[in-house]
Amino acid sequence: MTLALILLVLFALIILFIVVTLLIPAAISVRLVKDGPVAEVRVYFGLLLGALAGRIEYGADLNEFQARILGFTLFRRPRERRAVGKGEEKTRKKTKKKGADWKTVLANADELYSAGKALVRELTRHLSLKRARGKLAVGLPDAAETGMLIGALYAGRGIANAAFPQADLEIEPSFHEEKLDTDVALEFSLPLVTILAPVIRFLWKTRKIFRIT
Repeated sequence: MTLALILLVLFALIILFIVVTLLIPAAISVRLVKDGPVAEVRVYFGLLLGALAGRIEYGADLNEFQARILGFTLFRRPRERRAVGKGEEKTRKKTKKKGADWKTVLANADELYSAGKALVRELTRHLSLKRARGKLAVGLPDAAETGMLIGALYAGRGIANAAFPQADLEIEPSFHEEKLDTDVALEFSLPLVTILAPVIRFLWKTRKIFRIT
C-alpha cells in the first residue's frame, strides 16, 4: 500500500511538472554575431522561468550544447572542429549509421512541404517577439555611398521603432574601410501548450516518411 501511494504521488508530480512546463511560456533568445570573417550563432532557451535552461553555440571553431537545471550544469557537450585525416574518414564511413531514406523523402516532398508549412505557420502565429536589440557597423568602399546607406538605415530604424518600440538598433558608420559587422539579439516567448497539437499533427502526417511508429 505504501509503495503504491509513493508511486501515485510520483506520477502526480510528473503530471503536474509536465502541465506547468506546458503552461508557462518558454523564453527563447537568438543572438547573431559577425565580427570580420568570424560569424557565430547563439541560441538560449529557458523553461519554467529559467529553472531549466539550455544553450547552443555554433561558430567556425566550436559547436557547443549545454543544459542547466536551477543554475547547475547538467551536461555540456563541446565539439571542436578539426581536420579529418584519410584514415579517420574511412573509419567514419564504415561506422556511419544509416540515415533517412532520401528516396522516400523526395517521393513525398509535397506532403512533407504541406505538413512543414502548417507547422511553421502555427509556430510563427504563437511566437511573440519581446525584445530586439543590436549593433550594426557598415561601410562601403565609397564614403558618399556609405553616407547614403546610413541615411536609409536610419530611416528604416525609425519606421521599425514606430511599429515595435521594444526594438533598439545602434548603427555605426565606417567611412574608412569596407565592413559589415553585426551583433543582434532577439528575445521571443512561446507557450508550449499552443504548439503541442501542431507538433503531434506534423509527426502523424510524416510518420511514413520518417518511419515514426
